[in-house]
Amino acid sequence: MTRQDYDGKTCTSPAHLASIAAVPTHAVFSLRAARMGLRPLLLRGFIMSDLEKANTPRLKLKRMKGPLRRHLAHGWLRAICSEPQRDGSPGGDESSSPPRQELVLPGPGPGSTTSECFDSLMAAIQDAASSGLYKLSFVIDETHRVDADARHGMLKKRQLDDARIAKIMGGKDRPLRPDRSNDLLRTIGIMNADGTISAKNAKKYKQVNHLVALCRPSWERALRNRPESEGPLRVLDLGCGNSTLGFVLCEALRLAKIDYRLHGIDVREELIESCIGRAKQLSDDFSSFSVERIQNGNEAAHRHLGGTPDLVVALHACDTATDEALALAIRAGVQSIFCVPCCQAELAAQWTESARDESSADGMTFPALVQHGLFRRAYADLLTDALRVEVLEACGYTVQVVEFVAHEHTAKNILLRAHLARGPQAPDLARIEAIRSRCQALAINPALLRILAAHLA
Repeated sequence: MTRQDYDGKTCTSPAHLASIAAVPTHAVFSLRAARMGLRPLLLRGFIMSDLEKANTPRLKLKRMKGPLRRHLAHGWLRAICSEPQRDGSPGGDESSSPPRQELVLPGPGPGSTTSECFDSLMAAIQDAASSGLYKLSFVIDETHRVDADARHGMLKKRQLDDARIAKIMGGKDRPLRPDRSNDLLRTIGIMNADGTISAKNAKKYKQVNHLVALCRPSWERALRNRPESEGPLRVLDLGCGNSTLGFVLCEALRLAKIDYRLHGIDVREELIESCIGRAKQLSDDFSSFSVERIQNGNEAAHRHLGGTPDLVVALHACDTATDEALALAIRAGVQSIFCVPCCQAELAAQWTESARDESSADGMTFPALVQHGLFRRAYADLLTDALRVEVLEACGYTVQVVEFVAHEHTAKNILLRAHLARGPQAPDLARIEAIRSRCQALAINPALLRILAAHLA
């Protein structure tokens, strides 16, 4: 008994005949179809999926072992095993795809390596590929890597050259370049372990670079208004969370060759532990973090920074936490403030009761602004930040209101950038009294005025 396979060869061995007998009915039909001249590639897919799929990673890894050994002869930084890219939504939105599984294997670093180290790598890759992590990437240094797929075993060299860098940066000269800020970009989750930036994170990459551009005037003003003898620039990150803003700012200062010290505080211990871990990962000895309330931030700055901060940053400190951050900066006479408010819920809550009493809404030009929930929340957001600007200006600050990011990314996209015009000075009490009178007419008692009551007396 003889049969012809899709390559037209006659096979009569018992092993071959046994393998054909084990092929499912639809694949046997394809064998017959191949003899009638149908496309052999379709048959190859059937046989691979039913007979050889389980052994493919092992067989193809053997094929790539020799060439890979030569590529990694002088060491490597890390190897990444991941599952193939999944399809996203029908519209191609990658953000709708679930995160890919990924295994990062640290390498010996640059320099020579040993056969034992390479064999251990191959064994780990074999286990990962057997679990479906077929996509392989071997990072030799920060600009060179070798990519492979365990299913076919072919290697491809990749280089992060000027053309690739320009494409990632969108044709613009951005401060956080992928070839020199890769450690930061990986740590904050924008760059993948293999040095690529996915389409999903490309927007975030542009946003953090935009953030650096927005923050630059704040640190430049703070440096101009302080003597050089005071030492490094002191930065206090209030309500720091994971301190993404803080680490981005530190990287920008490092690239600008500006000595700095940063201290971040937050009340959530798990986030502070995360920040400390990130600082260690980045080998950043100039950043520190502690569990503190914002009210105690100035004391923390003196302990950890050695004096009053030159720049206070507060990114999305929730509701009245933003007022606490601004009050701290005003009382301490901080030169520059970089603040992105969030969740301005306080005034809307105060108006919830007022809306039921028509007499309390008489101070409103249009009482419907507080009597309907949608209007009340939107109006409270704007009025809260407008009051903050008024108080800052009354305390001697020059304030700029800037769009932080495009509105489609987040509705909380207002940036308050403030600088002391002529150094610390007494607040304008007449202007403060006018602000209080307008607040009384609107039946509100904003947190910033309450916190600063003693300072503004």
